[in-house]
Amino acid sequence: MTGSSDVRKKALLACILFAFWVIFTATVALYDLVLGAICSAFVAALTVALLGRALDPRITPMVLLRLPVFMVRLVWEIIKANYDVAKIILNPRLPIDPRIVEYRTYLPDDLPRTVFSDSITLTPGTVTVELEGDVLNVHCLCPYHEEGLAGLEKLVAWLFGVKRDG
Repeated sequence: MTGSSDVRKKALLACILFAFWVIFTATVALYDLVLGAICSAFVAALTVALLGRALDPRITPMVLLRLPVFMVRLVWEIIKANYDVAKIILNPRLPIDPRIVEYRTYLPDDLPRTVFSDSITLTPGTVTVELEGDVLNVHCLCPYHEEGLAGLEKLVAWLFGVKRDG
């Protein structure tokens, strides 16, 4: 990695971290902004020192632009799944049929697969038990929860700009 490229990647990571700092502190007081800038720069430098790179190559500006939309859509899926699981729990007959299903993903590498796996686990009624290569073992509370996996996969594919072959 060239020196100027390394500096640009550190600066981009520091800017991303600083944006999160501003969002989470919810203040624009000078002291907080200066402290956030210092902490963001320190963490970016430490990340490069420990990992040897600033960002995963799959994290492109387009992914960063799509991320807020992805997060909103994921939160919506989580809300819908919470409602569904609440209906199941409140039903006196408790209509569950838990099972572990094998799901083969078309996502190309580790980062999109990990985001997909974590998105499944965040959604109530499903838990990713194992991710081995392109196969996920997913515990589903009900058989129809398996049907929602493809929708989440498409959402992650959209985030990373992955086109399905075939």
